[in-house]
Amino acid sequence: MPNQDSKFKYTSYEIIKKEEMMPGMFLFRLKGRLDFKPGQFVQAALEHFGEGTFAPCSDPNQKDYFELCIRGCGSTSNGLITLLPGDEMLVRGPYGNGWPIKKLWYKDTLLIAGGMGLVPLRPLIFEMLRSKINFDKITLVAGFKTDEHLLFSHDLEIWRKKLSKVIPVVEIGSKNFWGEIGMITEPLKNLVFNKKKTIALICGPEVMVPFVNQVLEEKGLPHNQIYISYERRMECGIGICQHCNIGSHLVCKDGPIFRYDQIKEEVGK
Repeated sequence: MPNQDSKFKYTSYEIIKKEEMMPGMFLFRLKGRLDFKPGQFVQAALEHFGEGTFAPCSDPNQKDYFELCIRGCGSTSNGLITLLPGDEMLVRGPYGNGWPIKKLWYKDTLLIAGGMGLVPLRPLIFEMLRSKINFDKITLVAGFKTDEHLLFSHDLEIWRKKLSKVIPVVEIGSKNFWGEIGMITEPLKNLVFNKKKTIALICGPEVMVPFVNQVLEEKGLPHNQIYISYERRMECGIGICQHCNIGSHLVCKDGPIFRYDQIKEEVGK
């Protein structure tokens, strides 16, 4: 049984729904309340396997259940995705600082997601739509390998009617795909936004981030108006193991959301 010290205390949640998003990736709905802020993360554990870091991706206003999107890519996550409705999943958290939602009030928001980077942004979108009067223009650009890798495709269809603009972009797409074909930087280059009142939120593979930042810099967006969720390997989640460091910062304690101008000198160290 995983450590039950107060800092590592797990709660057992019943799985009430499991949906395959794509081969090897599943959306789990867990019965029970989890009070989390959009952008925070939890540790989900499997007895005799270990634990992994995942961002809750459901509406934070929903108190009867929460959702985790899990892709099998290691022993723990491959074990977790074998669980079925009726089984129990051990979860601790939430941890981290979450997206700076109040700093987005009365601003234009540019949401940029790469692949599973849409997962931590999904709760934020739910939150923003619920109190849309507090926000001005909301644009989502989400990149995937192919249109078969689209995450939350039903949500994207709904959001395209409710947000200012939704641009899914894939490297390879079918003839029926309604988004754009190419790299995620291409639609960003073509976007027109007010650099004085736009705040960009970025979440995706770390290899994507420098290219996105370069486009935003070329378009004149100041570094202090860019927030990034750094997806680094986390184990303890509370700053003890220090495996998730970016220079002197720990992703689990100081992040995972960082303002770019406060972290840029330490990225890659």
